Amino acid sequence: MSKLKRLDVSNNDLNNLPPQLALMDDLNSLAVEGNPLRAIRREIIAKGTVAIKEYLQLKLSPEDVEVSGPTIPDIQPDEIMLQTKTLEVDRKTTFSDELWDQALVCGIVRLSMQHCGLTVIPEQVVNLRGCLQELELGSNNLHQLPPEIGKLVKLRKLNLLNNNLKELPAECSSLVALEDLNLGQNKFEEIPECLYSFPAVCNLIISNNQIKSVEPAKLRTMTSLVCLDLENNNLGRLPPELSLIPNLRTLLVLGNRFKIPRADVLAKGSAEVLAWLKNKVPQS
Repeated sequence: MSKLKRLDVSNNDLNNLPPQLALMDDLNSLAVEGNPLRAIRREIIAKGTVAIKEYLQLKLSPEDVEVSGPTIPDIQPDEIMLQTKTLEVDRKTTFSDELWDQALVCGIVRLSMQHCGLTVIPEQVVNLRGCLQELELGSNNLHQLPPEIGKLVKLRKLNLLNNNLKELPAECSSLVALEDLNLGQNKFEEIPECLYSFPAVCNLIISNNQIKSVEPAKLRTMTSLVCLDLENNNLGRLPPELSLIPNLRTLLVLGNRFKIPRADVLAKGSAEVLAWLKNKVPQS
């Protein structure tokens, strides 16, 4: 969410803040009160957003600051790529140096490499960190992501549908602008821990995996989350506390092991399911 202006993560269980928040130029309101932020002194938090961002700026690594990418090649840009800001190489298996040079020169914001048989992400993808906002890597053969994926700090959309991923590297927590994440049809047995560091994720698809349980308390820290797709997993229980995720409007949970709520409740849609769950939350 590169244009995010206000972020409120107050009264959660955050132990730290990603330094990359300091790179979000449009962020002018950051509310973090009520969290156990041990690394940031109270007087800094009390001074407000500017002071917090200045503190986080000091914690940035050289790799974080270097978002502009490598030197731009001195070549004539491809007119179509320059206009669309998109490179689509779906179902291709070879990618020339000239193609990557054009992607840099044209400053593409969207890259689609689906059905390419990829077992690793080409290193040239990370070179696009100064401009890339959407990355489509669906239907490949990825078993893991490189730590360098965390350098793509401008990403707003990441599609990893239909791969062989079991986990995400901790460096993914640097993807603070990410809004849409598709992890469907992989081999996750739990929701990756780094996802709870994503302040801007609105849509999280993690259907058709092997998720056995979820932790509502951690999911509640994802204050921008609007849609959570957990269909066709291995959930034995649907915690009522999922209804307390602040902005959640769509909850998809068909195709799991749990028997309660019953199928007739699920068939009525997300609003009915969330209302049913909320009614089951234990009263303190």
